Amino acid sequence: MGTKQKKIAIISRESDSKTLDVSMLEEELLRRGCRVKVLSKLLTKEKSIKALGYIGHVAKQQAAIMASDVVVLDTYCIPASMIPHGKGTRIVQIWHALGAVKKFGWQTVGREGGSSEKVARLMRMHRGYDYVVSPSDITAEYFCEAFDTDKDKVAKYGLPRIDYIKSVASGERQADMERRILSQYPQLAGTDRKTMLYAPTFRRGRSVDLQSLIGALDPAKYDLVVKLHPLYRAGNTGPEEASSAGSGQLDVIYDETFSSYDWLSAADIIISDYSSLVIETTLTDKPLFIYAYDLEEYSENTGLNMDFYSEPIAPYVFKDAASLAACIDKTCGKTGADGQGYDMEALHAFRDRYIDIDTDNCTAALAEFIISLA
Repeated sequence: MGTKQKKIAIISRESDSKTLDVSMLEEELLRRGCRVKVLSKLLTKEKSIKALGYIGHVAKQQAAIMASDVVVLDTYCIPASMIPHGKGTRIVQIWHALGAVKKFGWQTVGREGGSSEKVARLMRMHRGYDYVVSPSDITAEYFCEAFDTDKDKVAKYGLPRIDYIKSVASGERQADMERRILSQYPQLAGTDRKTMLYAPTFRRGRSVDLQSLIGALDPAKYDLVVKLHPLYRAGNTGPEEASSAGSGQLDVIYDETFSSYDWLSAADIIISDYSSLVIETTLTDKPLFIYAYDLEEYSENTGLNMDFYSEPIAPYVFKDAASLAACIDKTCGKTGADGQGYDMEALHAFRDRYIDIDTDNCTAALAEFIISLA
């Protein structure tokens, strides 16, 4: 008698199309002979109020859960938490970020942008998980708080995106991805200017202050690529003012063709803030800077798990654009004022705190773990 085919469901509400992690995990599970059902449909808090059409999708989610041996989630899923599932079905939460720089889930109950405790309990927020995937012990602590779960449910694995980031930044995909980017943006090729990637996180109800950063950078030294959070493009804030910023100052590329991870092939310098990208880009060995111009406000309203000034990369955390630009000139310029370069040992120490797993072939390791539960 042949071996029973293992049935895996992957449910995401991060996008209407398959995310990078979902696509890579699905491919690996299929390669290993599993039957895989993927359900991807964007649902945000703003959208859910009027998303009556999502009810039908929830029914599809429940059907997939009931028919599967293992269900993989990357965010809160209504039927997975609210509706009892078969005793033999395992629910694995991999989350959609490689860390928890900002607070979320049960950490934000009662805060701006978070749910009320009444709603969180009514919706059984983040209940029913058998395992929660985390890339480090420190992140596991934050995940246990956010999911209101015990440490014995933590499984230490990386996300498939780790494989992709390493491949794009310095592996087999690097040359081809850089070629594709330079073909799209030829102004970045054949110049002494350094390419700077700025990928700020989503600020609920507020646009990103790009003007200060653009005004502080020397257009003779840098090209700036801006990657706004997908939720801005999904219309979950007011009119985006960034597209008109910087006229006559710095040549800025507002890219919507490539992902932030793709840009790691061509970027020389990375700037972000409260996004998990600050953890993910440590895998590239490229200078990372944190531009936290609204640190107090963001920390008060949303909440942060990470105290930037207590981290190894504290010297590269800035609240004002002028100081940030001066540090970039000093540490990343061809001839810094005092010859000081970027402290890669500090970057590596920061990385090792938040990614303390084996990062070789994370997709395969995660797939093997999921299959072992079926």
